[in-house]
Amino acid sequence: MGRTREGVVTAVVVVAAACPLTCIVAGLVDGLGPWVLAVVAVLLAGVGWLRWREVRATRAERQATDAVHELYSDALDRAERGDLTGAAERFEEALGAAGGEDYTAELLQGLAAVHLAQGALGRAVAVWLTAHRTLNDEQGADALPTLAAANGLAAALLTHGEREAAGERYRDTLARCGRLLDDAHPESVAARNGVARVTGEHAEAADLYERLFGPAHPDTRIARRQAAPEDPATARPAAGDLAGARALSAAAVDAPAGLNDYAMVLREQRDLMAAYRAYERAAELSDPLDPEHLAARDGIARVMLLQGDEANAAIELTAVLEACVARLGEQHPDTVAARRNLERLSAAPS
Repeated sequence: MGRTREGVVTAVVVVAAACPLTCIVAGLVDGLGPWVLAVVAVLLAGVGWLRWREVRATRAERQATDAVHELYSDALDRAERGDLTGAAERFEEALGAAGGEDYTAELLQGLAAVHLAQGALGRAVAVWLTAHRTLNDEQGADALPTLAAANGLAAALLTHGEREAAGERYRDTLARCGRLLDDAHPESVAARNGVARVTGEHAEAADLYERLFGPAHPDTRIARRQAAPEDPATARPAAGDLAGARALSAAAVDAPAGLNDYAMVLREQRDLMAAYRAYERAAELSDPLDPEHLAARDGIARVMLLQGDEANAAIELTAVLEACVARLGEQHPDTVAARRNLERLSAAPS
């Protein structure tokens, strides 16, 4: 009702403003009479009506976007509180309200993460498959969001026990990343980690990570540990048992090291919000110069990069570099590697 009133008022105002102007023109130009005035008034009223419809459509679109955002925020809040059923319902409501907009893929990824947390692995695979197909159709197989969804799909397949299908997906994604991205890009690392979990090539991955990131980088240390696992928390993800690794790690989150291991599994499964919270908690429980604290801060940066938040990732990597300088000195290999990681991010095309 309010929109109709606004449209009528707009048309009346346009006509009222146009009439004097048209009368002046009619008085100055021979041959223009009342009929011309009427035609011009009708045309201007039509312009006003079209403008009203445009404003109305824009407002409706904004309201729909706000509704989706509200549902999305509520879903995240419920997931953080442990209400996974409610979170899944909210994600599904948001998907219904989104109507195929640009953020549909993000909503699907959030829903897949909730299903993984619920243990509904088949549903998680189905949702990731939908997300990957949607992005592949809209943006192409080599687009960065599609590569991210491919890694998420592969992780869901691996968690579900479909090793062969997961391996094929990881290898295809790694080949695409090799053509399109730097070896240090988070999606390249995720795909390589997945291949290593299927094939057992953790030592090769560790050698590459050491060259790229330095010997103390979390990804290097994890790959070294998984090449020769000595405990179940390391052996399970090394063998690709991400479901078992998640359950085992979730029971040992009372210390920074356990939280970092747990966050790594969550990150691999693309449950990025939960991974962020685990890394954040590990950072809170550790001394700023402790290696586990640095691993947590680097993990936070990795999650931010996977979310596309390069600006805040740079802030985290700067903090890691400053801590390395304070703890180890300017020339230590870990400091040099931390500086190189930050410089690589700064030099990456936006």
